[in-house]
Amino acid sequence: MKQPIIKLKFNQKLDQELAWSFYSNQEFGGCNFWEERALKHHPKLIEIRSAKNQKNFLYKYIINFYKSNNGEIKALSKNTIEYLNQEQDKFFLVVDKLFKGHLWPKKGFIGYFSIFDFCPRFLESGEFQVFIYDSRDLQLFTIFSEMLHFIFYDFAQKNFPETKKMNTEQGKLWNIAEVFNAVIQNTNDFISLHGKIKNIEYPYHKKLILQGSILWKKYPDAHNWIKEMLKLV
Repeated sequence: MKQPIIKLKFNQKLDQELAWSFYSNQEFGGCNFWEERALKHHPKLIEIRSAKNQKNFLYKYIINFYKSNNGEIKALSKNTIEYLNQEQDKFFLVVDKLFKGHLWPKKGFIGYFSIFDFCPRFLESGEFQVFIYDSRDLQLFTIFSEMLHFIFYDFAQKNFPETKKMNTEQGKLWNIAEVFNAVIQNTNDFISLHGKIKNIEYPYHKKLILQGSILWKKYPDAHNWIKEMLKLV
């Protein structure tokens, strides 16, 4: 299977837009993304609550943060690129085995560095974010997790026609995709890439992840696993 190209770069405007989006809609998957993934790393943003123009306050904070920490952020980005270069060939080999040579939906994907720990992904464009201040293992976990989503959804929609009409942001297919990553990224192949990562699941997926793990031991194959999960969820 031909490997796609993963590019990592900055997009400060996207960081601003997504930060405002997560501030405006803080709850997702049973988590408060603003409290846990913005304020935790940027406590000064607590002041946004009393700002006359909250959006303007947030945008200015981000602009100033990038300026004040420019050298550090650039150095960290170079480290992340190096981490990816060290492990991506092995990642692609593992994925090729998982999906039986299924072709990647795009020739290239873009990961944007972020000063926030939101880490969303955009299926149609093949773009995602990675937290610039995460550890090596967590950054690799995020990158590989988002890449798994891109190929998982494409694989599912092409092999199981009923999934084409399913929502990829919530509901049955989304639940299965999240559980797939939680199960697969806890296997030895992925632990060898990014280490064992704890507490990675959405709170209400814990029971499903246990069921998904049991199913994977019985059906260690993406096609059969998805088939069984579609019956279960």
